[in-house]
Amino acid sequence: MPKVVFKYFSIKGLGEGGRMLLAYGRVEFEDHRVTEEEWPDLKTQTPFGQLPVLEIDGKQYAQSLAIYRYLGRKFGLAGEDLEEDFQIDQVLDFFYDIRLKAAEVFHETDKELQAKMQDDLIKNYYPIVLKKLDDIIIENNGHLAVGKV
Repeated sequence: MPKVVFKYFSIKGLGEGGRMLLAYGRVEFEDHRVTEEEWPDLKTQTPFGQLPVLEIDGKQYAQSLAIYRYLGRKFGLAGEDLEEDFQIDQVLDFFYDIRLKAAEVFHETDKELQAKMQDDLIKNYYPIVLKKLDDIIIENNGHLAVGKV
């Protein structure tokens, strides 16, 4: 059995999808929650100077979406053909777009502007995108794509 280590900060963020997929696949793994203190030294040892990192038997793999797609394929959540993969990928990328909008607010340092941005998302963005996701789930009988995700 390979030794699997998943490295990410002690928050959900981009790491939670990987953690969830590893749990879904019933993989025993070390959930390495990187601290602020250890991050500067660890950063230089990662493939691209960022997290998450999925390590399998000492070999490191990076980029959250690549990790999600790999684990999805590994655990039977990929499509049966290119068109099904395409359907799954478009939903995954849509989630990433939503995350980017939320991240803009999170990283805004001006608290007043941050509050305005968050209010705008709550009123004008999230209702639209969450409705789209709900419609997709209804159309796919409770799944996000091809009856698997």
